[in-house]
Amino acid sequence: MTHRSASPQIEQPGIAFGVATLSADALATDGEWPRWVQVTPRGEVVVRDGRRFIFEPERLVARFAADGIEVPSDIDHSISLKAKRGEQADAVGWIKKLEARADGTWAFIDMLAAGKAALAAKTHRYVSPTFSYTEAGLATWLHSIALVAAPALAMPAIASASLSPPQEHSMPNKIATALGLAETADEAACLSAITTLTAGTVAKAVHDQALANLSAATTRVAELEAQIATRDKADHEAKVAALLDAALTAKKIVPAQRDKYASLCATPAGLAEVQALLDVTPAALQSSGLDERAADTGDVAQPVDVLAKAHAEIEKAQKVGIVLSLPDAVVMVNQGIA
Repeated sequence: MTHRSASPQIEQPGIAFGVATLSADALATDGEWPRWVQVTPRGEVVVRDGRRFIFEPERLVARFAADGIEVPSDIDHSISLKAKRGEQADAVGWIKKLEARADGTWAFIDMLAAGKAALAAKTHRYVSPTFSYTEAGLATWLHSIALVAAPALAMPAIASASLSPPQEHSMPNKIATALGLAETADEAACLSAITTLTAGTVAKAVHDQALANLSAATTRVAELEAQIATRDKADHEAKVAALLDAALTAKKIVPAQRDKYASLCATPAGLAEVQALLDVTPAALQSSGLDERAADTGDVAQPVDVLAKAHAEIEKAQKVGIVLSLPDAVVMVNQGIA
């Protein structure tokens, strides 16, 4: 998030705020350190370069309490500026407590010797906090406070004066939004979200091996499914054959019907239906009796001989006054009566 500095135009006994210089003599001699010093106003303020900032002391105090660390005081925002260039930036004091009051944010500062010396020398006469803020100018947390020579306001500096107005950077806000966070999310929240997103990533080699293993497993599953399908088909066909063979033996169907019944048994459901049908079907064919009849030996009378004997029997019957038909005569011949 972007850091800027700012301070309010309010006067308190012993501490001069506003266009008047900060009374180094008063800070150096009036009271002992640590002591309470106002570091921000309450509400909206406008700095000399036209920027607007909004201070909600309760928000700053809550963040200070949540962080649980002391906020440093420096000279000319050295901790924010010099540290970025790798230069030494020492604190000249520490904020022990932060408190929200009716007129703004107050800090209980333990000023070190270097800070006291700057105040006594009157080289730095304004209090200027460094803070993070949203695009709307809302201050979100206090980074540090500095003793500065030139304020951005005609009051204790809200932000150190600059020869050119600073450019606002909306990229952090856009990054926070892209990560699904609120625009006011700070860098720590953004980094935490990025860490969460990247926690599940794996090396390319591991990813490629996992894909290869998945492909091999898929192929194996397909082979096993094909084997199971073949086995199930063979089992089904065996059940159909056994059912229809039993039906033929029991004379519930005739051979000409077998193929039709087999087509009805194409699926397990069809097989079950045909099984149920045959279970309640009685034998529809009677035995011909041929199985128990002995085969002819070849001594069977020829049709011509049978017919001649039948006519002889008719003539014989006429002589005694009996009328005998040809069929009856043939029966008599075949039965051995004649």
